[in-house]
Amino acid sequence: MKMSRAADPAVRHRNIVIVNDMLWGGGRERRIVQLIAGINRQGGDNITLVLLDDRVDYPEVFSLNVNVIKISRSSNRDFSVFGKLYRLIKAQGACVVNPWSFMSVFYAAPMCLLAKQPCIGAFVVDCKPPARFSINWFAMKIGFLLCRGVVSNSAAGHAAYATPREKRIVIHNGFDSARLKRVALPSTERGPVMIAMIGRLDKQKDFRTYIDALAILQGKGVAFRAFIVGQGDDHEALKAYTIQRDLRDVHITGFVSEIDTFISGVDIGVLCTDPAHHAEGISNALMEMMAQGKPVVATDDGGTPEIVDDGNNGILIPPCDAEALAGKLDLLIRDERLRKQLGANAAKTIATKFSLDEMATKFLQVYDGVA
Repeated sequence: MKMSRAADPAVRHRNIVIVNDMLWGGGRERRIVQLIAGINRQGGDNITLVLLDDRVDYPEVFSLNVNVIKISRSSNRDFSVFGKLYRLIKAQGACVVNPWSFMSVFYAAPMCLLAKQPCIGAFVVDCKPPARFSINWFAMKIGFLLCRGVVSNSAAGHAAYATPREKRIVIHNGFDSARLKRVALPSTERGPVMIAMIGRLDKQKDFRTYIDALAILQGKGVAFRAFIVGQGDDHEALKAYTIQRDLRDVHITGFVSEIDTFISGVDIGVLCTDPAHHAEGISNALMEMMAQGKPVVATDDGGTPEIVDDGNNGILIPPCDAEALAGKLDLLIRDERLRKQLGANAAKTIATKFSLDEMATKFLQVYDGVA
């Protein structure tokens, strides 16, 4: 629902239409909600969020100054969406349309052309382009052709997708430092070091390498508590795999809505990906852990080196290397001083280079450039 906001006559008013499939508990969706919050702070903008499905795992969007509209569709390829979206865009008058997913750019970009409104794509969110001649590949090509510009959250993403050079825009994810003011402090009674990997429970995140590394640590008698945080199709398979590896203190939490409070109790963050299936752009999970001064160990691939400076604010490891991950985790578990040093540098990186205000400002500059 749309909430009122006092207008500042000195601020230029824009009509911004953001389009995405849904607001499920993923990094792309979290970034959309954060962007809307960041734009709200800067004032003077009328934002409409168009969703193609009912699922909303971030209900806080309804407390923001945004008009949320659901466009009904009978399937992922319901061609009636074209007409519905065209009428919505025309009703907005002068606007900038910003689709964030393959299917949303597939629908939105041609309708923007018909409605004579600019389209800015934001569908490059990782470093693993879709398979050639798939529906997502065709949607990507439509976006490259019809969008005035294409935003990626990493330079590596543009390189991987082969985005037309003249349309490349890099805007890193932004973290809202105000979130930290609401975080409940963890208990001072601490047990073993707590390790967590946060992400979708599917092949895009390499939880098996993480589990294998934990099994190696346990076999060496290293004390720890570990968490697998997220939801997805591989939930039961990963649960079975932890049992198969006879891991005693590993917990699969499912989706955690109060993620900042959870992270406050974590000592070490992990992010593993398998390049055969996925390569990160800029991971929200890494950013959120680093913002709270947590040292991170992550796969050296995709856009991750754009946020993790190996040995300075975190540690990078080769893909699918459980031995390397176990070794670095063992080092951090045993060396509290190193944990604090890397964590302090990580928090500084987020505060100076990955702020929400900077992300929102850069998006608004892009919108202004095509309005």
